Amino acid sequence: MLEEGESQSIEFKTDITSTSQLARDVAAMANSGGGLIFVGVDPTGRPLGLTDKIRSRARARVDQVAESIFPELHGQARLSVGEYLIGGGIVLVISVPDVPESFKPVRTVDGVVYMRRDDHVVRVSSNPAPHPSNATTRKEWRIFVAMSFQVDREPALVDYYHAMKRAIRRSGIKCRIDRVDEVHGDYEVTAKIEEMITSADIVIADFTLNSPNVYYEAGIARGSKVYTIRTARKDTEIPFDVGTKKFILYTNATQLEESLIDPIQRAALELDNDEADKR
Repeated sequence: MLEEGESQSIEFKTDITSTSQLARDVAAMANSGGGLIFVGVDPTGRPLGLTDKIRSRARARVDQVAESIFPELHGQARLSVGEYLIGGGIVLVISVPDVPESFKPVRTVDGVVYMRRDDHVVRVSSNPAPHPSNATTRKEWRIFVAMSFQVDREPALVDYYHAMKRAIRRSGIKCRIDRVDEVHGDYEVTAKIEEMITSADIVIADFTLNSPNVYYEAGIARGSKVYTIRTARKDTEIPFDVGTKKFILYTNATQLEESLIDPIQRAALELDNDEADKR
């Protein structure tokens, strides 16, 4: 394969220096029938090998990309990585499976779709097409997002928040998205949170990492009878008294995004009908 050179299903890399670049390449290959990415190989197919430090860093970035953008394939491995001694050095081989049509397109965390054309990557779209929706006649809804801010502990939280924003945009409803850490100015945090939640139309509460602030904010929403959509990553241990509520469970940002669109549309429709009844 090294002698045959790069193709639609084969790519060479000397190193993985950027997680975002790897995400782009993996997404493109997954959308184009799958294939292999060789790391530690120059553009001509000559094996260069990787040091232990570079190899460890590359594998960590592969894991991060797999958790961030790749769909769950019914128990199959998202990405597999093999190590081979070629030409006196270790080369990593990342195997990217062909993603089922029901999971396509695989998007990067910024919502972009890439595919491979022969031996190079092309951008297919940068703005996901909104789902057609006649769900609401209201000019703008206010959506408050409650989630953990422990990005140092779990960097994927950033991806999850971007996935929520993309899902809201793709739902086709006009809305304003609020999160307390994005509000500038001098204010008392607890009072501001209560004000934002009680004035919101919809609360998206993500319980990943079981952050106390999310339980507090979801409690305010329930007490104020604000329409709440609950989400959590599948490995989250939800306490019994909360677990009896309906949850959207997801494995990664891609799955979260796809799973949120319909509930957001239904929430807007239900709230719009309630307003119509009051009128």
